[in-house]
Amino acid sequence: MRPIYSTGDKVYLPEEEDDFNDYEIVEISKDDDLTTSETTGKYRYKIRVVKGDKTVIKGESEIYPITFV
Repeated sequence: MRPIYSTGDKVYLPEEEDDFNDYEIVEISKDDDLTTSETTGKYRYKIRVVKGDKTVIKGESEIYPITFV
């Protein structure tokens, strides 16, 4: 199974109500921790604020793609 997202994809964090930042995926790794993979997916994503240096690690279910219509 392949990851849903790719390096360079733009995403946002729906669970963070006061976070209005856009993020970019900078690294993807397999999630070997079975307890978290059941709730967040089989991959972990290192994401970086598009206009900044802050990085965080999130699971597939914790991020959503930014789509333009």
